[in-house]
Formats: sequence, structure tokens, C-alpha cells
Amino acid sequence: MIDEYKVFINCPFDNLYFPLLKPLLFTIIYLDLKPQISETADSGEVRIDHIVELMKTSKYSIHDLSRVERIRRNDYPRFNMPFECGIDFGLKKSNPEIYGGKKFLILEKEPYRYKSIISDISGNDIKSHRNEPEEIIKAVRDWFKISIEDVPWYKPIWLAYAEFEFDFEQILNDKRL
Repeated sequence: MIDEYKVFINCPFDNLYFPLLKPLLFTIIYLDLKPQISETADSGEVRIDHIVELMKTSKYSIHDLSRVERIRRNDYPRFNMPFECGIDFGLKKSNPEIYGGKKFLILEKEPYRYKSIISDISGNDIKSHRNEPEEIIKAVRDWFKISIEDVPWYKPIWLAYAEFEFDFEQILNDKRL
């Protein structure tokens, strides 16, 4: 059953993405929504089954395709994010009675770069965050303003996030963590 407050997040889980993941999660929580991220709690569970279950129960999905490039010279690009995005689209298309109301936000680092990577989504409104925390807050907030009433302008969210970051750093420093 789809939960009106759940937001499935499909993004990289690497140190380079962490400065974007924090404001992404902060924005979702600030809007009183529940972020859903796949984490391995049971090594006996097939990860993709858990991911699909999160997709099935989330009204909203945010797919960040910004890491489909090599991080280091001898690395291969990671295609988990486009793969999971495709599964989510398939879920919506395969059973419109149940999943037709799902809403997707697709994020990318640069505008229109996705056209050379996954051109089949060209008919969708892809948002760019330029790897900037403020830009990801703005993109997510602007997307939710269409579906949710009383969404504040992005600046108060950005200012609250900046305050959170400062307080968070202070707490870590005070506790010598």
C-alpha cells in the first residue's frame, strides 16, 4: 500500500555525494515527509527486493542520476541509479491502478547531460543541482510545491539547513567526534 508521506531516495552512497545527501534528507524531513533509503539490515535479503518494496510503498521517488561517470581513472561508472529508476518507472507503468499516482523527481548534476546517458527519459522534467547543496534543496522544494500545500519558499529551508549544519558541527566538535 502506498504511503502518501514516504519518499523513496535513489542516490549514490559515497563520500562525494554525502554533501548532497544531507540537504536532500533535511528538505524531505523539513516538509514532514518520510525518506526511504535502502540499507542492508540482513545479508540474507536480496537488496533489490528491499528496494522494490520501498518503491511500492512510497508515493514519491527521487532518482539522482548524477553519478553515472567514473570517480577515479580505473573505475567503471555506476549504473545502479538508472537501473533502479527504470524499475520504478516499470512499476508505475505495469500497474497504473495501484502505482499510477506515483510521482518522480529525476535529478542530474548538469542540465541536459542525461540526454547522452539515458535519452528515453527526455520527456520528463529533469532538474539540475550542479552538485550544490542549496541547488538540491531548491530543486526538491520546487518539485514538492506542486503536490503539497503550504510548502515554504526554499530560502527558509536553506537557512534552517545552514543552522542545522552549524549546530551539528558544534555538537560533533564538543563531543570530540
